[in-house]
Amino acid sequence: MVFVMRKLDRVPQTLGEKLRALRRGQAVSLVMLEETTHIQKRYLEALERGRYDELPEPLYTRNFIRAYARILGADETYFLELYEEESGRTDLLAPHRLPRQRVRRTRLLSSVAFLKIGAFATVMIAFLGYFSWQIHGILRPPQIVIETPIDGFAAESALVVVHGYVENDDVTLQINGDQVVVNNDKTFTATVDLSLGLNVITVEGTRRYSQKATEYRRVVFDDGAVDAEQGITAVSFR
Repeated sequence: MVFVMRKLDRVPQTLGEKLRALRRGQAVSLVMLEETTHIQKRYLEALERGRYDELPEPLYTRNFIRAYARILGADETYFLELYEEESGRTDLLAPHRLPRQRVRRTRLLSSVAFLKIGAFATVMIAFLGYFSWQIHGILRPPQIVIETPIDGFAAESALVVVHGYVENDDVTLQINGDQVVVNNDKTFTATVDLSLGLNVITVEGTRRYSQKATEYRRVVFDDGAVDAEQGITAVSFR
């Protein structure tokens, strides 16, 4: 019979080994830990391998250890004491050491956190854009089209028919201050009394909460010119 001697797993001794054993014991991957702690994976790997020179300042490293232990349900104080023993560092570095580069807080955020922030910002921009478009549509004045009379029309009688249509729903329409009914097909027709000389016909339309839309038509009525024309016509038939 042949006996095979297997090497027993070495008991974790260092801070990094104990952290890695704790994580693996709970079947948690580095990617999963990155998502829950929002600590970049490269910092988590440096912690587990004891590469303290690849970590930021001790203040941030301690926060990493706290988050690591808290997520896995371990004693934060125990792991912090191990870190102090192994690193022998304090927040104030000795004068003979070179100053460590201060790491910006944005660099400590993982790529997952950046993606979440970007997605949230995109949704907010889309929402604000849609909301602004809706507000603009509500406040925008209605569109009024006057088909007759044309601007500068010379009327031959004291009455002129104003006809046109609107391009929006629920429009309240007035011609020279008098309300006009808008038909179901969005058309309108009204008869306006003219005075001698130049007449300005004012067509105004509004919707609820919207700005006012105003269109003008200038119509000239001169009964003397009409009489003269009729007189010339009568003479030509004699």
